[in-house]
Amino acid sequence: MLLLRNGTIITGDGKRVLEDHSLAIEGNRIIAIGRHLPAEGREAVDLAGDYLLPGLINHHAHGCTMGPLFASGSPPLSRAEVLANLDKQLQGGVTTVLNVDGFAAPEEVQVVNAWHPLTVKTATSHSPANIEAALAVDGRGLGAVHRQLTMAEMWEWGAVAVGEVGSGHTLGGGGQEYMYIPLRVREETGISLTPRQARRLKEAVLGRYLDVEKFDREGVDELLKEWGLEDKLTAEGAAELVRESVLPSLVPAREGIREAAIEARLLGAPLIVHNAAPTKELLQELARQGGTLVAAHSNHDSFTPGEALAQARHLRREGAIIDIATFDAFGARETTPAPEHFFAFLEYGQADLISTDYGGGKFDPPLVGVKAALERGLGFLPNLVAKLTSRVAQVFPRLAPERGVIEEGKIADLIVVSRQDVALVKQVYIGGKLVLGRR
Repeated sequence: MLLLRNGTIITGDGKRVLEDHSLAIEGNRIIAIGRHLPAEGREAVDLAGDYLLPGLINHHAHGCTMGPLFASGSPPLSRAEVLANLDKQLQGGVTTVLNVDGFAAPEEVQVVNAWHPLTVKTATSHSPANIEAALAVDGRGLGAVHRQLTMAEMWEWGAVAVGEVGSGHTLGGGGQEYMYIPLRVREETGISLTPRQARRLKEAVLGRYLDVEKFDREGVDELLKEWGLEDKLTAEGAAELVRESVLPSLVPAREGIREAAIEARLLGAPLIVHNAAPTKELLQELARQGGTLVAAHSNHDSFTPGEALAQARHLRREGAIIDIATFDAFGARETTPAPEHFFAFLEYGQADLISTDYGGGKFDPPLVGVKAALERGLGFLPNLVAKLTSRVAQVFPRLAPERGVIEEGKIADLIVVSRQDVALVKQVYIGGKLVLGRR
């Protein structure tokens, strides 16, 4: 038996803080919580006032299975890359992760659970239109098994949600900006664009809402001169590269979202949909249809902060769940240059859940966003923790059963974080076993 002593327990319910409390674990369960639990016969760990939280449940991550990557069905990451992503999640206090690259097959999820202590689960987006959208932009990671599986089959096997349907790769967003547009420009010119440059080029060609009528020829010319590409590309040539990269997948991707919405309602599954400027009206349509709709990364900066908040308010009135993501807005800042959208959602009380998304592989751990929000006076630690734990478990019942809140009888997925720095994870326990840190 194990006794975690003298901690400040944030229970995960959004309200309770238990100062100077201890918690006893036997096997994989929490068996007692109190101020003065006996240490006799138990291995005791003194937390010295540090916070004891439920293990975080990250419901929107990529690159955590050996399956195809993203909604574009790109080739899977290597084992080393997947393990690095899982290590980063674990080091950030995540004990359960939902991989939303929705084309994974069961064995591609099972194998990573054998490799790593994190609990890894998957969503599904296996449908004809979603396959078509993936093939329109990439699809090199899709084998026969991925094309033949259905959402119903994956749900019966154990998938915990339908999604992520739509993505920045198939709907002209961040995935296009850090992967496909730079690739097309490099193939044509030998020069790579940064994600920010690719975004500027894309928006000069198609605007934020992907409208071919928004082509700004003079703006494209100016960008090519700024980047020293005027001798390698004409404005029309650059525009054609962008159009060829972005436009072919748009129609099947939107149809794939509708297919997924129908199937999610039939299955009774939560539906995770890419929420960004190009899907604004479609999300509003889906929200009116009922079911559990999770509007993913609603702080997406294809919206202005005001637009993002207005969309969130509209969707919440219809019963949708609003997720916000850290992206890479606090660290690398390559795909998301600033966290202002993230802060705006917390300031105006429009976020239900917090996740990481991918940020081009440089995602910031959830507690980094929590720490930054607290430093700005945005939110109350127990409430922010609930958006990463109990509320996630409630929205996704299959994802982390008997987890997400610190109560007697629950599974002992727990993390210890510094009271002085909530982003500093000192220990991680999964099923009562220490998997990160020292006692």
